[in-house]
Amino acid sequence: MTTATPGPAHGARAPGAADAGAHSAGTTRLRRLVTLAVGPLWVRTFRDPVREGHLRLDGLSAAERQLARFGLVTLALLLGSVLFTGLWRAGALYQLTGNHEFQFVPVTVLPLALIGLLLAWSLVCWGALAASPAVRVVVAVLYVATGSTVAISGATFGLGTWILEHGTSVMRAGFYATVGVLLVSALLHPLLRPRPRARRWVTAGLRVVVLLALLTQYGTLLWVHVTTEREGFPTPVPAVLDNSVDLTNSLLLPLVYVAAITVIDFALDVSTSVTEPVRVLPRAWLLVILGALLAIKLVRQVVLRWDQWQTELTYQPQAVVRTAVMVVLVVVVVLAATRFAPSDDYALAKERAMYGLSLLLAAPLLLSSLIVGIGLYVLTQFEWNGLIDVNDAMPYGFVGTEGLLIANVALVAFGFWLMRRSEGGFGDELGSALIVVGVWFGAQLIPSALDLGLGFSYASVDVLVTLGVLGLLVARWRRLSNGALVAMATLLTFSWLVNARGDYISFVGGLLGLPAILVVVFGVVLTLASGASFASNGSRRLPADARPLLFVGYLLLSVVLLFWITVSHEPGQDQDSLSAFYFIGLPMAAWLAGRRIVVRGAPDEASTVKVTGP
Repeated sequence: MTTATPGPAHGARAPGAADAGAHSAGTTRLRRLVTLAVGPLWVRTFRDPVREGHLRLDGLSAAERQLARFGLVTLALLLGSVLFTGLWRAGALYQLTGNHEFQFVPVTVLPLALIGLLLAWSLVCWGALAASPAVRVVVAVLYVATGSTVAISGATFGLGTWILEHGTSVMRAGFYATVGVLLVSALLHPLLRPRPRARRWVTAGLRVVVLLALLTQYGTLLWVHVTTEREGFPTPVPAVLDNSVDLTNSLLLPLVYVAAITVIDFALDVSTSVTEPVRVLPRAWLLVILGALLAIKLVRQVVLRWDQWQTELTYQPQAVVRTAVMVVLVVVVVLAATRFAPSDDYALAKERAMYGLSLLLAAPLLLSSLIVGIGLYVLTQFEWNGLIDVNDAMPYGFVGTEGLLIANVALVAFGFWLMRRSEGGFGDELGSALIVVGVWFGAQLIPSALDLGLGFSYASVDVLVTLGVLGLLVARWRRLSNGALVAMATLLTFSWLVNARGDYISFVGGLLGLPAILVVVFGVVLTLASGASFASNGSRRLPADARPLLFVGYLLLSVVLLFWITVSHEPGQDQDSLSAFYFIGLPMAAWLAGRRIVVRGAPDEASTVKVTGP
């Protein structure tokens, strides 16, 4: 007779299986919570923007793609070097001359800067040779204005060796060959247009010539530097290169402006990602979270800074009043200009507005650098200083105020024209952005044109947004939908991050020992990773195989200037970033909020919410 062994009843689980099941359920629940909390941050802030806006090199030939890759690697190396200038300055230093005679540049920086300039101009010239004749002529003029101080000189570098005695002539040959290739290609373009095969062969040959010409120019400069060091002579190359950087550093301004605006766009992605998980919460919890966020902001921005507010209201009340008027004005303009449904052209319009407005803001300084550069070339070659006199007589004060104001009026008119002829899509998106930024820009320039020192209170912007959300919540809290509550929380977070101007990025970098210029570097990287989709498109003047080369070349040229300025401890970019934030960043933030947070006339979607409705 067999005795049955006691065991679990039919359908019952063993104790070990029950514990394993509970553990598995807990792990699954934890994974879901982590996905819900972190998933939107990863998807909206990093994955989707990079997928949609990263630079693409697919349309380039093998040689073009390889040159672009060399440029991108050098760009990454220089950006990383900007963050670790202390390591570069640990060795021997060269003392600069002229206006920077009390500043120094590391010995190891010079060859890297020359290589960067060689690759940057190679990319720009190769891209220009694939573009229209007008673009080639513009690049030739820019090269004369920015490269003449390095290549054109009436004196020799020294005596004793062939390169020191003839180095100037060799560099001059490379300089003129580069300019000549661009101008000759512009003249040949109409003749080669109906002959595609011949045009390809001629373009390939001209690219080889321009690459050799640039290598001759910058390679000779490096050869002169090495020779003077070996012979024991004082090397003039650091001073020559520093003078060139000092003359052309205005080329860096558009990139600094774009980087500052890109950080604001990043703040919007962070804000929408952080508030995304609370959508699933009941209305009562949404009200609690929104109230807590309002209380925290008011305590931090008002209560803990009450002494600062008393000082500002006592000595600069006009600044606070002006800021309040400007905030109300931009809100009204955003509500009036963004009354159309979302479209897929939003990202492209944002990029076009960002780059175009940055170029407009930098135009006065770019114009000055262009006139001075060409004037110095004419002076050294033809002993005529007429252009220098023109630059001295130029009313740059008028150009920077009244001139920009006139251009801004035309910009707003162009925005209205785009919106009137468009029935949605790119025209409405770009037109609304131009109108919002243009109205703000013009309102800031008018007091400057009238010599009115009204001032501006940056801290008041965030406080006014917070008080506006608080007033809306108190007045309509019973009728606000869940989507509206989430939108208000997103707006509060976005305003907070915008007002910080990237300080949260600097704080995180500070924990790792990185300098404050991390914000600019981060903006440049973000621009390349998520704000470069326009470089993959093509047009008649800028085909798809020209844009990536021109874009990477300009980025590399600008970062070379940034690298040199940073390691030589020359003035930083804080004031330039503040100008971009003041004139373009704040109105762009308002437009971004109107297009991405407060969206009317469209159903509730993953990236948009309504602020009204039952």
